[in-house]
Order: sequence, then C-alpha cells, then structure tokens
Amino acid sequence: MARNRRRPYGTGSVVKEGKGYAIRWREDVIGEDGQVRREMKYKALGNVTKTEAEAELNTKINQAQKGPVRTSKSVTFEAHAERWKRDMLPMYKHSVQLGHRNILDVHLLPKFGSRPVTEISTMEIQGWITDLRNVEFRDKYGKLVKRGYAPHSIDHFHEVLNAVMRAAVQWYGLPANPARGVHVGKVRPQRRKWALKPNQARELLQKLPLKARAMVALDIATGIRRGEVLAARWEDLNEAACELRIDEASYRGVIDDPKTDAGKRSVMVPREVMAVLLEWKKKSNRTKPADFLFATRNGKLENSNNILRRYVFPACDTLNLPRATWLTFRRTFSTWSHQNQVNPKDLAEMMGHADVDTQFEYVVGDDEVKRAAAAKIGKELSSFVQISEPASNLIN
Repeated sequence: MARNRRRPYGTGSVVKEGKGYAIRWREDVIGEDGQVRREMKYKALGNVTKTEAEAELNTKINQAQKGPVRTSKSVTFEAHAERWKRDMLPMYKHSVQLGHRNILDVHLLPKFGSRPVTEISTMEIQGWITDLRNVEFRDKYGKLVKRGYAPHSIDHFHEVLNAVMRAAVQWYGLPANPARGVHVGKVRPQRRKWALKPNQARELLQKLPLKARAMVALDIATGIRRGEVLAARWEDLNEAACELRIDEASYRGVIDDPKTDAGKRSVMVPREVMAVLLEWKKKSNRTKPADFLFATRNGKLENSNNILRRYVFPACDTLNLPRATWLTFRRTFSTWSHQNQVNPKDLAEMMGHADVDTQFEYVVGDDEVKRAAAAKIGKELSSFVQISEPASNLIN
C-alpha cells in the first residue's frame, strides 16, 4: 500500500479539518512600516477533496512567489507619506524638496492622511481638485477675497500627489495610480508675461544703486537664472574673455547644481556689463576668488527677493512700469535675442535649457515688431498685387 508523501518543507501543507480540508502556506507581506516580513497564512476550504485542496494551495504558493503583497490592514496615506519623504524626497533637488514637503504637510496630509492608500480612488481625488477650485478665501472681516487656488498651484498639488501615489503602486501592489486619471484642467498664467524694452531697461538700470544695477544688468544681458546670479563667484568671471562660468546655483541659501545638466555652461558677458561688474568689484569688500560676486557684507549669499523689494520695485514704481522680477529679466534676454535672430540652438545653450523648445516659453511678443513685420509683408504684397488706388485711400 502506497504511503502518503509529505510536501517538501516551505511549500505549504494540506490539513484535514472536519469533513473537509484547510491549507497553510507562507508568503512575504509588506507591513504598515513598509518593511517586508514572512507570515504564515491559513485558509479553511470546507467540504472539498484533497486534490482540490492541493490545487488551491499551489495557486496560493504561485501567487506568493510573484513578490510581496500588502497586509490586510492597509497602510495609511500618512504612514506612506512619511516613508516617501524619508526614502524618495532626498533624491530631488533642494528647491524641489522644499516645495514638495510643504505641499505634503499643508495640503495632502490634512486631506488624505488617515485614509488607507488602497482606498484612495480617482473619483475622490477628482472631487478634491474641484474643492480646490471652489474654496473661498476671506479676510479677517469675513469679506470674500478670492475663490479657488490658482490653476498652476492646483497642478503642482496634483503633481506631488501623483509622485507619492506612484510609489504606493510599486511598494504595496496597488493595481493602478489613482492620481493618474485625474483631470486637472488647463493651466493658465495668472499674470500677463512681459519683457522690458531697451529704453525701459536703460531707465531702470539708471535708477538702481551699483550692486543692484550690476545684478540686473548681468541678468538681462546673459539670461541666467537668479540662483545662478547669486551663486556666481569671482573666480568664475573671466575678465579678459568677457565670460562667466556657471557651475552652481542657489535656492534659499543652499548651493546646488544648476537646474538642468545643460545649466553648467559659460555665457558671454557684454563689455558694457563687464565694466559695471568691475566697477562693483572696486567697491565690494568681498573680492577673493571664492567669494560670491554679489555677497552680503558678511560674505553670505544675497537674498534675491531683498534686491527686488528694496531697489527694483521702487524704481519700477517711479518709472510707472509693472514690477519687474528676475523672470522678467530672463524673459527680456530671450525676447531681445529672438528679435535679433539669435540661433535657437545657441540661445538654448546660453539660457541653460535642456530642450531647445523651452526658450519659446520666455519669448514675449512686441507690438512694434509685429507692425514692422506687417509693413514688410505689405511691401512684399505690393510687388505682385495690382492696386488701383493708393492704399491709404482704401483704409477708412
């Protein structure tokens, strides 16, 4: 008579239980702390044959071999977010870390913190987006100030939630990322983009004290980012060749690499701007090679917002100009370069763009240029279109 063979150790077991069978097996699970551990599993099958029980056990073992699964007690969004901040957030640049951490703490955790990540649905996230668009902001007297967050802010909130939930899919075996199917809507700029015209730039620079004038002139003439202006050192400036090497950038007082890989570059500094920089160097007390071009009195990084508030904004107000920012100066450089027909590939390298097309986001249309283009087209038309009357007589 044949003897019943026992299953090899680690492949589970079929157990006789009353009139039926039960099965036991081991599988790896992911706990609420995100750690993987092996657990013993048990399932009563009831009144089935041993063959059927063996088949069910084999199915469970095959599933367990595909990788760890989440525990029956789901991880909360708060617990998951804490692990994400610990393991994933440090991989981002410092400036991105600050923004993502703030959005998590201020917006995402209050909304989803206690919810199990496995239960957060696309519909729930879509409803949250709708609430963000309709939330009312009131002053201390209860008067309605505005309704809804800016579309760009909502898009940023969703971007962070999408990144956090993408990790949840990988870590806990979620079937899909619920944030991915959400419709955020079209992101429209809240302020009209503008760029300085040459006469406006000259008037603005004349109103600024030497240090601020050197910073703004450098930014307008090279199009470098404000963090790159702040992190530039005297050893990066080649006075003879009129070049500035960009190796670093700063964000809220922290030195880091430039925004993109293409950000490490050398830019040409016009001689007129170089003269202003050298004039500032004579006045500055911080001129050692490793010193920042625009260091504070104690040698630390300058605060770009202070330069705007103390000098640029008052000058703009005096000149009846919109308040210019560092983006305005970068946009001015891009706009002037396009008007002077600088090759797009060269311009992308000068501005530190990884993608050539990114530069077009900084270009602002100019009515005078448009009129000149229209006049040029009119002259071209006149060469092959026969007009019976003078053009001026045809226009009311």
